[in-house]
Amino acid sequence: MSRRLTKRSLAIAKANAQAGVDAALTIAARTQGLLALSGGGFEKGREAQLMVQEKVDAAVEGAFAAQAAWGAFWIKAAFGGVRTPHDVSAGLTAIAEAAAGPARRKVRANARRLTGAKAFP
Repeated sequence: MSRRLTKRSLAIAKANAQAGVDAALTIAARTQGLLALSGGGFEKGREAQLMVQEKVDAAVEGAFAAQAAWGAFWIKAAFGGVRTPHDVSAGLTAIAEAAAGPARRKVRANARRLTGAKAFP
């Protein structure tokens, strides 16, 4: 396994771990807000609707990004750019990164918005 693929795999693992932390923060903040006994029915409904819409948006965006990366992989393969198993691994990794990127960005933005934090580590 090449160093470049190893570094890329570690970067993906780090990004996935960060997304898990961000998701936990988002879930905690939303649960607290949605289950609060105080009023704000309109705001709770808006937040619940936003939760669903963001998931749909991230899924659609991820599907389009994965499709574009898949197409780029096949074009590269058609012109002789995919010759080794390493090239195949790199191509499939790029497709996975493209598919997961939108969801990671959404969960990161939600964690920041709901917790009021300017930045996380």
